[in-house]
Order: sequence, then C-alpha cells, then structure tokens
Amino acid sequence: MSYQTVEVELDNGRVQPCGAEALPARARALLTILEGRPGQPAAAPARTLGQAMRELGVLGRGDFDDLSTNKAHLDDFGK
Repeated sequence: MSYQTVEVELDNGRVQPCGAEALPARARALLTILEGRPGQPAAAPARTLGQAMRELGVLGRGDFDDLSTNKAHLDDFGK
C-alpha cells in the first residue's frame, strides 16, 4: 500500500488539484481541511466547562463534589 499527498482545493464540494499533478480517475482518499475559507480567521477555540461556568457567575452550594458522594441519586435507578 502506498500513500501520496497532493495539495487540492475544494470548490462547491468538488476536489481540484492545486498544482500540475493530475488526480487519479478513481481512488480512495483521506481529506484534511486545513482552513475554512481563505482570508477568514480561524474560529476561536471552544471554552472549557470551567471557563463557561466562571463567565456565568454560577456558584455551587458545595453539598456534593460529584455524584459518587451523593448516593441518593441512585435510589430510583432502574425503576
């Protein structure tokens, strides 16, 4: 099995080679999108849950660290 890397452009869902190399008439390929649209900045990275909660100003009551310390959440499990 051999692999070949070819630079291409996508135009309305069609793959066009950028250089003089011709694409094979039929082949299987993996496609990696390098950028969304030329000239537009990349999207900002997603916020973490902690960052989102801080921005919302949410404060917990501090009753439980996680579900494993609150056994009551299992009382109706499977009913």
